[in-house]
Amino acid sequence: MALAWTACVALSSPASARIINLTVTRTEPFAEGMNFGAVGSYVRVIGTAKGELDPEDPRNKIIVNLDKAPRNARGMVEYDVDFYLMRPADLAKGNGTLLYEVNNRGRKFLLPFLDRAKPTSPLSINDPATAADAGDGFVFRAGYTIAWSGWDPDAPVANNGMVVRVPVATLNGKPIVRTIRDEFVFGTRIPASRPTAPLSYEAADFDPAKARLTLREREADAPREIAASLWAYDGPRAIKLLPEGTIFAPGLIYDFRYPAKDPKIVGIGFAATRDLVSFLRHEARDRSGQASPLADEAGKLHVSHAIGFGISQSGRYLRDHIAQGFNADEQGRKVFDGVLAHISGIGKVFMNAAFAQPFRTNTQHEDHHFPENAFPFAHASMSDPITGRTGGLLRGDGSDPFVIEVNTSTEYWQKGASLLATDPVGHRDIAVPRNVRLFMIAGTQHGGNPFSDATPGSCVNPRNPHDPSPALRALLV
Repeated sequence: MALAWTACVALSSPASARIINLTVTRTEPFAEGMNFGAVGSYVRVIGTAKGELDPEDPRNKIIVNLDKAPRNARGMVEYDVDFYLMRPADLAKGNGTLLYEVNNRGRKFLLPFLDRAKPTSPLSINDPATAADAGDGFVFRAGYTIAWSGWDPDAPVANNGMVVRVPVATLNGKPIVRTIRDEFVFGTRIPASRPTAPLSYEAADFDPAKARLTLREREADAPREIAASLWAYDGPRAIKLLPEGTIFAPGLIYDFRYPAKDPKIVGIGFAATRDLVSFLRHEARDRSGQASPLADEAGKLHVSHAIGFGISQSGRYLRDHIAQGFNADEQGRKVFDGVLAHISGIGKVFMNAAFAQPFRTNTQHEDHHFPENAFPFAHASMSDPITGRTGGLLRGDGSDPFVIEVNTSTEYWQKGASLLATDPVGHRDIAVPRNVRLFMIAGTQHGGNPFSDATPGSCVNPRNPHDPSPALRALLV
């Protein structure tokens, strides 16, 4: 009886991957069933996954405000996430590797960068369906199973952008309110024609006396305050200048501090990626009995390894994913065996925080005061001479993947990439760990891709049209 009871408890325990339900909304042939060499044809599987997290699990306690989330009847915190898979129609013909691209602001970049697939529309990037969307078919002929999922709850959803849906933190059931900071530069990330400045969170109080708007031309300039009579809230998620019709000056830095409310638990995005990839690698069925789209009719899984791939913001996400300990699932199993991060510099993402803003990124002109480029920068453990803190991106606990970091000249100029190979103040070279490789693709612009040209863009001089894709393909292999 004791043995039987123990077995029942084990069978009724939550699945370790914590994906409790997969809902497939579409399963369709890719590129009208065209064959990719010996691998054959591919299918697309699109849907949502529902997951739950144990706030008491040591691997989840790092998630900021998870303890302030609503819980279900089992005491768990629920979320759901968009997913998108492209797999061989005959799973046995795949190469056994899951190639997971972290989406960039809801967008998929893998096929344009690795398969030279020229985007015909924003929708073709996010919902590849035709032979043209396969480009030259490199990753398909190689037999990869390709996966994407949401991780940012506020990523743009237009044109099939992908998001994760997470709960809002409360304090004993009451809204959390805190004075936070937003920064706006029009003409770069915000269209110059937009009449209002978007707020990252809802304003908790519309009294202009409780907020402060300032302006400066350059980062190092002293801020000049804009009188409360010269701006106003335009609903809970925007401000505008007064008198009505006044535009925000392009290129200037507007800084707004205001009482905001209802912080989403954005750090759940790390766990959502961790648990979905772990599920696809290890689980033939979800808790409800639904078969995994990567299991054959006999229940056999055909994925044994996983590679994480990220470009720019997505690569910064992967660096943070490793540093914060999310490359091991709740059972201690490794999530990504390898990580390939392109054009990420030394950045991470402002994500696992109260009132997070993961879309931020520090450049020469803007977003200097958001926690993106924070120690540790490099993979090896070392001491920060300013704070005395010791650490590195790698954790040394068995969860570390093989890592390849690729940067261009842009990241050395404005994203701190040299600090991947030096001490934190750049005085001496450091020993790069044996499971890490660092590459520079010289002369290449940040957005360099197979379709780059030499047009000046927003500058006077022509841009370098160099294409990094051949190097990325070689490094992936």
